[in-house]
Amino acid sequence: MANNTEIGSLTEKLITQVTNISSSEVLRVRQYKHSALRLFTDPSPARTNPFEVEAQLAGLEEKFRVLNNDELADALQVRLQELAPKSDRWTPEVLSLLLQLSDQPAKRTKIEDLDLLKPEPLPSPLTWPQIIAEDPFDNKDGTWDIPDFAADGSDEDEDIVSSETTPAPPATNLQTEVDGAGNVDLLVTPPDSFALEDIVRAQFWRSTKGLHTPKNPSDSHVEPSSSMVLTETQAIGEVIFMLLGLPTSIFVPNQRGGLTISTSCEIKYLSQDSLRQLLQGFISLRDELLIIRKWLTRQESVPLLQTLQSALALRVRNVDNEFSMIQGRINNLSKPFTASLLSLSDETNHITRSVQQVAQLLAQTAPYSQDHVPFRILELLHSASCISHSIGDVESYKFMATLFFDCFNTYLKPVMHWMRFGEVSRANHGFFVRVNEEQVAPSLVWQKQHHLVQDEIRYLHAPRFLDIAAKKIFTTGKSVNFLRMLGEDIGDTSDRCTIDPQLNYRNVCGQDELSGLSPFSELFGVALETWIGNQHSSSSHTLRLRLESQCGLRKSLDALEFIYFSRNGALASNIMRTIFDRMDRGIEAWNDGFLLTELFQSIFKAISCIEVGRLAVRPPHNCHEDIQSSRRSMKVLETIRVWYALPWPVANIIKQESILVYQRIFVLIMQTHRAKHMLERERLITSKMPNSESEHRESHLVFTLRHRLLWFSNTLLVYLTDMVLATASANMRENVTAAEDVDGMIAVHEAYVSKLEQQCLIDERLKQIHQAMISILDLVILFSDARASYTGKSNLDHTNRLVIPTPNRQRMSIKRDRRVEAGSDSSDDEAQANDDIADLSYIRFEDISYTQRLLNMHARFTELLNFVIAGLHGIHRSGGEPCWEVLAEILVTGIKKQERWKMSS
Repeated sequence: MANNTEIGSLTEKLITQVTNISSSEVLRVRQYKHSALRLFTDPSPARTNPFEVEAQLAGLEEKFRVLNNDELADALQVRLQELAPKSDRWTPEVLSLLLQLSDQPAKRTKIEDLDLLKPEPLPSPLTWPQIIAEDPFDNKDGTWDIPDFAADGSDEDEDIVSSETTPAPPATNLQTEVDGAGNVDLLVTPPDSFALEDIVRAQFWRSTKGLHTPKNPSDSHVEPSSSMVLTETQAIGEVIFMLLGLPTSIFVPNQRGGLTISTSCEIKYLSQDSLRQLLQGFISLRDELLIIRKWLTRQESVPLLQTLQSALALRVRNVDNEFSMIQGRINNLSKPFTASLLSLSDETNHITRSVQQVAQLLAQTAPYSQDHVPFRILELLHSASCISHSIGDVESYKFMATLFFDCFNTYLKPVMHWMRFGEVSRANHGFFVRVNEEQVAPSLVWQKQHHLVQDEIRYLHAPRFLDIAAKKIFTTGKSVNFLRMLGEDIGDTSDRCTIDPQLNYRNVCGQDELSGLSPFSELFGVALETWIGNQHSSSSHTLRLRLESQCGLRKSLDALEFIYFSRNGALASNIMRTIFDRMDRGIEAWNDGFLLTELFQSIFKAISCIEVGRLAVRPPHNCHEDIQSSRRSMKVLETIRVWYALPWPVANIIKQESILVYQRIFVLIMQTHRAKHMLERERLITSKMPNSESEHRESHLVFTLRHRLLWFSNTLLVYLTDMVLATASANMRENVTAAEDVDGMIAVHEAYVSKLEQQCLIDERLKQIHQAMISILDLVILFSDARASYTGKSNLDHTNRLVIPTPNRQRMSIKRDRRVEAGSDSSDDEAQANDDIADLSYIRFEDISYTQRLLNMHARFTELLNFVIAGLHGIHRSGGEPCWEVLAEILVTGIKKQERWKMSS
């Protein structure tokens, strides 16, 4: 870790000196630093281009022929043809090296020098015909004859033979016996019964009955005993044989597959109970070793388990070597050795202590299925390393940690391949990432192309200590796969063995195992996070740059704001004014998709960030209702559905669900503009001063209601565009720039959309408040229709201003309406004269008076506004958005100002 820190600081200094970038530009320095570290740590060497080498050799051959040296060119061509079938991956490297070492081959190369490279002919092998020709096998000299030793008898033999037939004289001395005068049987040494007894006693395993040592040395007869009396040295040898898995005499197999102590075994000066207790401890030790020995003989197909078998086999071999060294000390007579079963028990327990812990860990994996055994083993080894480190057991900690890293590096191979190349092997079922077999649309590649494997209880199919790092691993591989789809050069996926994670015991734990205060879990977590972070930051940074610079992420965000949020108010007003005019004229096809699409494209073509070919308006099916009935509510504007087709890389970040929220906000803005448009169109003026108190009151109600409705529409529009959309969009752009990866960008945008949905009061939980606001906007339609019905069609001046009529004009309007409804013949001429003027009144109010209608609308407005204010205060107190409280205070303040103005007037 210290080495990595030093490399990072030196790299940063090098970048600052070479590029002349000031240290304040932290982002640029960090980008260059990540790129440089990626090149430094990339273990794959630069490969020679084989096509370039082939071209150089072809050019060299052509050069020889141009220089009229066809023999040399032919020799080069023949040898290249011979080399082609034997080429491997290193052939271009070797040929490139030879080309670089060559010095004017056309001038200095001689064809005669090639003869020196031919190997000298080997001598022909020697054959039997050649050997017989030089030395015939006729046996003329009798070399191969079998000698007859009986024919050449000596005087000594004659004496021996005569001694067998003639009685020998009494021996006088040893010399005469040696010279042949004595009997030959006297030369054989008689056997020593005591020495034979010692040999038989040493080989006690040959019989189930032991031998007692005779008390009298002169007794050559040995009585069999019912017990097997051993020395402690012999018992130690038997124990070691048993621990090595070899058959012994004092440990007998039982029917359950275990070992039982022989009942005839005993040791001098040691009680039977103590002996059996000691030997039973050795049997327990042997049983734990047997668990590992049997586990090592299993046929495993999982790479992690194969690595564990290899690592355990090496450690068990070291334990066996320790047992053999103890056996060697026993058999070494040159050095004194004190035989003691107690000391042997302590020594063997110390030697096998770590191996016993592994045996206990393997026993804990029995209840798990075969798919979960590798993960469970890694978890147990990780936990055992943490426990050994926490209690200060250096030997066990080093044993468990090294074994854990051996297995974990094998587990990391598919992880490394996924993070480097974005590919998942179908044969590797132990990895927690799977590829979706079904065809996935490009706009859903990031969400649905790959998925994490989880079990029934939603646990990740991976070791538990990888739960936190799994998200970064998953995101890194998806980023690499996404870059490949964008045309990025990822590298050679066939070279899988060049990636070294550098996660081993030495790099993670250091030289001094327990010198630091950090636990093993923290050391391992920091090292793993650093390694994953290097891979993750590199791919994620590259992908973010591609999305922003080449895929048009920021351009798409700008386009969405212009289309849905009315970022350019002038263009948005032109579109909405055109739609509203079509509605007011009663055109049935006011929301026709083709006409609206042409309208939007023609107006937004001036915006550079909008590709008008992606813009379309698609109203829902069967939405062409009666214009007069559908106009009575602001909900009719929900039939205008604007769609902007995003590029597929951007569509992976801005989901389709987010576009639906954009559409609902666009509808709310349009409804607010619709109310404002209807109120501003009716500019109220008086024809003359009112003559009575009722006329004055009626005029006051008209102005008050119009003013309050216009005030509410403007307040709501300013709240949506300035307080919510502008502020939230600016914060979203900053957060997207600071996002760590694509998942972070998606999370930022989803949070942004969710926040807009709440702050714009279109969330399902705020449905009642939203409905109350729409009802207030619907009052604008009622007010406009009431005014049109009251004043009559001809009361519009040339500037679209509604004139408040005098009583005489009012009575004439009412009588004219009644005559039209009654079908009077006298009204035919007037009706015909008024057909040329568009009828702006869709609602008739003959049941109640005009003043009462205004009072009812004013009361309804006050009721709905108070409900909206109370609702905003309530949701803010329950932990809502601060902007709700601001909107409520603005509405309350506006009401108070209007009340004060009313009182003063």
